[in-house]
Amino acid sequence: MSQSTPKPHFAGTTSSPDSELETSVRSSLQKTGYHQLRRLDVVVEDGQVRLSGRLPQFYLLQLAQQAVMKTEGVLNLDNGIEIVRG
Repeated sequence: MSQSTPKPHFAGTTSSPDSELETSVRSSLQKTGYHQLRRLDVVVEDGQVRLSGRLPQFYLLQLAQQAVMKTEGVLNLDNGIEIVRG
């Protein structure tokens, strides 16, 4: 009787639904063409997306929200983006 050797597990080599959704959300933000949206912090947990960071215009915040909510798999958006003029 032969035993199979367990395959080694390397952290970060398997993709979870949350990490895949985070990648999709980041891609959606990038596709807007606004480089400021690429610098936002994105955290995903159980389909819940949290955005945080700073943007110079409310318009960009709205674009970010719209892009995220159109991303397949997003269940809810917690928007923690601050508008900082200056």
